[in-house]
Amino acid sequence: MLQLDPYKGSSRKLVIAIDIGTTYSGVAYCILDPGEIPKVLSVTRFPGQEGENKSRDVKVPSVLYYDQQDQLRATGAEATLQNIKEEAYTQEWNYVKWFKLHLRPPSILPGAVLPPIDVNKPVIEILADYLAYVFTCATEFISETNPIGRQILNSNTPIDFVLSHPNGWSGPQQNKMRRAAVLAKLVPDNSEGASRLQFVTEGEASLQFCIATGLGDDVIQENHYVTIVDCGGGTIDLSTYRVVNSQPVAVEESVVPECLIQGSAMVNRRAEEMLKDKLRLSRFSTTDDLDAMMASFETMTKPTFRDRSAMSYVKFGGPRDTDERFKIRRGVLSLTGSEMALLFKPSIDAIKVAIDTQISGIDARLATILLVGGFATSPFLRAELQVHTNGKGVRMFSPEGQTSKAVAEGALWFYLDRRVRARVARHTYGSSCLNYYQPLRADHLKRRHLAYTDVDGSLVVPSAFVILARKDTSVTETTEFSFPLMWATTAFGAHAITADVISYRGNEIDPRWRDEEPEMFSTLCTVNAVPATSSWQKRFGSIGPYWSQDFKVILLLGLTEMKAQIAWWENGVEQRTPARLVYDNE
Repeated sequence: MLQLDPYKGSSRKLVIAIDIGTTYSGVAYCILDPGEIPKVLSVTRFPGQEGENKSRDVKVPSVLYYDQQDQLRATGAEATLQNIKEEAYTQEWNYVKWFKLHLRPPSILPGAVLPPIDVNKPVIEILADYLAYVFTCATEFISETNPIGRQILNSNTPIDFVLSHPNGWSGPQQNKMRRAAVLAKLVPDNSEGASRLQFVTEGEASLQFCIATGLGDDVIQENHYVTIVDCGGGTIDLSTYRVVNSQPVAVEESVVPECLIQGSAMVNRRAEEMLKDKLRLSRFSTTDDLDAMMASFETMTKPTFRDRSAMSYVKFGGPRDTDERFKIRRGVLSLTGSEMALLFKPSIDAIKVAIDTQISGIDARLATILLVGGFATSPFLRAELQVHTNGKGVRMFSPEGQTSKAVAEGALWFYLDRRVRARVARHTYGSSCLNYYQPLRADHLKRRHLAYTDVDGSLVVPSAFVILARKDTSVTETTEFSFPLMWATTAFGAHAITADVISYRGNEIDPRWRDEEPEMFSTLCTVNAVPATSSWQKRFGSIGPYWSQDFKVILLLGLTEMKAQIAWWENGVEQRTPARLVYDNE
């Protein structure tokens, strides 16, 4: 069990970590008092879960009800109560689930058929509604259960937030989550609010949880590798780390993390389609019967399935509900083990392939796989993956304890005690640039028709690509990547300068021109900054005077969220100013 040092801050602070899951969400919090050792605590009570088994109360359903006017009516566990369901049916409220997956990048599961959102609200606003609800639940819990909780919440104590997200989410998705946090009034929409909100991937949060709680003590050895396989409701997140120091623990990301939308919710999705097809000609194909079957499948049939040679059962009705033609007897539908295994197969196959990718080139004797997350409690999933990893000679185990809370608590541990010293660049990053036209270069001559005269009178060629960082490059949190940016304008003043950050997803080692593989380049964001007026230098070109400066765009890619600066030289001294990253959805 990791022991934290006393908090060195000068004043009290509250930190809340929120893990918005596809099917269930979790919250953890920590009160930071100067000189006191921080304690990571989970919110274990949500409205609508009173009287349930406390081991399940660590998480709350990620669902909402909206009325016909798109007004929020019920959220979380309260939306699953029978009286709410009855009112929702009567008033024709719209049920929203899996909204998190609608935020996914286009490159992850393109063309996926997700449950539709029949509400006239952007998904960011739905996320904001849910965040506001979870925050209210958290503050009520802290106020009621912590001896100083009410005092803290009534004293305007600063609150920092950590939001976790799947491995495959990056800047654009983080930006949407930030906007949702502002709409939910978690943080203000200014630089102070931006400083109070941090992001962490679910894979890294799970690693932090395992280190902090001692779940990986016997595998945290120098130059050994740990692969976290976080099996959630919507996504499976895989991350591999090399241990660079065992005392104190320090690790480095060694492979680009993976994100698969093959969580337990996808098993449900396949089960629903199978049941609809199986029962389409029966009297049990009604929405009510299918809903009852899916509720039973999710809570009983799926989590207890372990043997493909045995029958599984889905209870949904009463003694009069019998039709032997469809293997239904006294309100219970029978499914063969083979049918059940087919529902799991796409998820398990995808995880196997991803595990092989993560551990490729690693000595099996030095590798350990930790299986965490709610879906990891499935005995069938664990058994299938165990056979696969045994065949690779790699040790795999699923730690005891409530690893379903690993992400929320791990996000807090990330805030308090970061153990990841370096991360791997997900793509090749760079920017577009202009090249002075050189007629003796074949690649320039090929683009002569695109050349134009710049403000300084020079003939320039567009579409060139300058590399900032290559894919698979290991970067620390303080590693700076930069590229030159010569900016010129015909008007003097405090001008904003911009530069696109572009990701390249192709296979070329040294891509030079964006127009050669246009489909492989995509603009991740735009760096926007306003340098000091004094930085501009007046010059004279062939077509008249202009003002310019040789700037340098600086990016920090080793953080969990990209940061940027603009630099230039003025009177022999380098000057810097923070830059804003602007995404397409802004």
